[in-house]
Amino acid sequence: MKKAFTYVEVLMAAGILSMVITIGLSLLLLMNQSLYDGQVESSNISNLGNTIYYITREIQSAEGIKISADGKKLTIKQRGSGKYSLTYSFVEHYPVSYLAFREKRLLDADYSKSGFSFDSKCLKITLAIYKNNTETNQIPQELEINILPRSKSVLTEVDD
Repeated sequence: MKKAFTYVEVLMAAGILSMVITIGLSLLLLMNQSLYDGQVESSNISNLGNTIYYITREIQSAEGIKISADGKKLTIKQRGSGKYSLTYSFVEHYPVSYLAFREKRLLDADYSKSGFSFDSKCLKITLAIYKNNTETNQIPQELEINILPRSKSVLTEVDD
């Protein structure tokens, strides 16, 4: 009576087991990548909402607003403050440029299509947003926001 497996049976079992493990690991890696992409996009959508909220709130309560001549930097003077202390800027970066607050990345954006400008006393923010900073050849979603300060005495100027 035979009590052990033959060499061929052990090799076949090991081969089948290694194929099952390979397929299982491949599926896990694929699921992990899909979940990561979805999480990044969800995070960027949340960041967009928060960024628009905070910029709007800061501009509406501002004492002064300055924009750089190229329209890539916005500086806000808060009421009661002696200086322009809040700075938003578009930073050119590879692979994806971004909107930054005090040099901290907020949103992935197209540098050439995004900017700040004045339309009378209204501040116009043009955002060309990418869904994430990992994929290449994305088409940015363009968004324009017009914000009017609450006070008519807000100093608005373009820096040279």
